[in-house]
Amino acid sequence: MKQTQLFSIVIISFTSGYAQTLDFTKANPQPNIMEAYGGVFAGGDVDDDGDIDLFMTGITPQTRSRLYFNNGTGEFTESTQVFPRTGTGQAILKDFDGDTDLDLFFSGINQLNQTFTHIYTNNGAGVFSQVVNAGLPIISKGVAMADVDNDTDLDVIITSAVSGVSDVYLNNGNAVFTAQGNASFTATSGVVAFIDIENDGDQDVIISGGASTKLYVNDGSGVFSLDSNSTLPAISGTDIDVADTDNDGDYDFLINGNNQNLLYLNNGTGIFTAISTNLQQTFGGANAIADLDNDGDQDILIVGTQVGGLPNIYNIVYQNTGNNTFVQTEILGGEYIADCIIDDFNGDGLKDIIIQGFADDTNVYWNTSTVLNVANPAESNQVNVFPNPTTGVLHITGLPEQQDYVIYSVLGSEMKRGVVSTNEMLSVENFSAGIYFIKLGTSNAIKFVKE
Repeated sequence: MKQTQLFSIVIISFTSGYAQTLDFTKANPQPNIMEAYGGVFAGGDVDDDGDIDLFMTGITPQTRSRLYFNNGTGEFTESTQVFPRTGTGQAILKDFDGDTDLDLFFSGINQLNQTFTHIYTNNGAGVFSQVVNAGLPIISKGVAMADVDNDTDLDVIITSAVSGVSDVYLNNGNAVFTAQGNASFTATSGVVAFIDIENDGDQDVIISGGASTKLYVNDGSGVFSLDSNSTLPAISGTDIDVADTDNDGDYDFLINGNNQNLLYLNNGTGIFTAISTNLQQTFGGANAIADLDNDGDQDILIVGTQVGGLPNIYNIVYQNTGNNTFVQTEILGGEYIADCIIDDFNGDGLKDIIIQGFADDTNVYWNTSTVLNVANPAESNQVNVFPNPTTGVLHITGLPEQQDYVIYSVLGSEMKRGVVSTNEMLSVENFSAGIYFIKLGTSNAIKFVKE
């Protein structure tokens, strides 16, 4: 159900009008992490010091697996701990045993061509111990983790055509897992992603592989049934990213596969429809979704190659300007046989990008964007604009005195100006649907959505 929200003040810098820039700078010097391709990343604060550490695998050309501790400014120091060496697989940092620190799920194929699946628990300082008899099957990929049975611990869905496994594995709370044994999934070598499709609080799942994409609905206890309400792509997906890309309160997803990047929007009841976008069509890479400019909506990073390979490879950042419009703003080289990760690695409040791939190995890009900084509504008396979203009228409260106002579109065009007092109503009935900013006085602006 869509809810009306009060949006807090957004502090921004205005010159001749509203402008916002997404910008990334290639780190110079590059942080001390391995040059690699074909591997995976996992990020999180493994040593509980408040910054984002990094686990990565890849081919250098030998297979490698490394854990790096971050000093808080994006300088990394390699851990002395030894993990199985692999150039592929899957790595996930989450709390599996309920002690609030990040544990490690790690699978792949080692240098002896042996497939492995390991669970490591964390002692809180970033030192990991393998769980003996964790109860998970031996697979290399096709894993996702969430609390599927609402018992507060993280469970696992695994699907692998190679291993002939496709099941739900329930966590006993101590990172030991037991196969549920009644899953309705077809074993496929593809990708798995959790998504709450109808906002009922439980985790549903998307599985793509074997030239099909299927959605399974959770009954709330971890029992899944096939959902046929949406027409999903007949592709073998290689990456699925879930986020609310259109800020309407439900979860959408971006899927990569068969040289396609397809964005599916949720209508709020769990029915998905593909929309037309200008996203680069790729394969051999990975995508990521994150709010890169701190404006409250989700931007997209596309990494991979186009048909024909070199030189048709570009890592492209797309800024979300609202109303399902994504604008190409930055090209960060080009990679394939690649992976990427987005997080704030240097502690400046902006999400950075790390990409590994065959063309240029590993590169770190610092986020140097001009952004909106959102204040906490509880920190002070706020000027409020509501309802938000609105269908035509804005109510403004909390102004200390009469003030000039200017309304800008998300692209910086001036839409309306005048003078407003507290408790006054402004009409935006003639505005097109989308995201706008109302600037009050000399320094404050508030973001609102017109439906």
